Amino acid sequence: MNGPEIFDKYVGGSEEKIRELFKPAEKDMKEKGDQSDLHVIIFDEIDAICRARGSTGSSGTGVNESVVNQLLSKMDGVDSLNNILIIGMTNRKDMIDEAILRPGRLEIHLEIGLPDLNGRL
Repeated sequence: MNGPEIFDKYVGGSEEKIRELFKPAEKDMKEKGDQSDLHVIIFDEIDAICRARGSTGSSGTGVNESVVNQLLSKMDGVDSLNNILIIGMTNRKDMIDEAILRPGRLEIHLEIGLPDLNGRL
């Protein structure tokens, strides 16, 4: 999922898109329990949807914060799932809300730098 594609022009639409991403894993977990398949969600440009809460000032609509809250709720809320792997990609890790980067959420951080001269050739 491309991060900016999460946002919807309708109230609650962005949060609904987050919930829809998790539905197949929830259904699989309900039917098969611990034998369910692994579901992988990859967010490209995760900084677009997980921007640090409070960073938009008072002029924002609050959609960004509610999307972050919805994602956090799905990742480790009351009905947390153990059959899902979430991968977030960004070149702006400094913009991501700290709560997303805590252990148990997106806890493994891997930086892939530019290739050296031999790698470029």
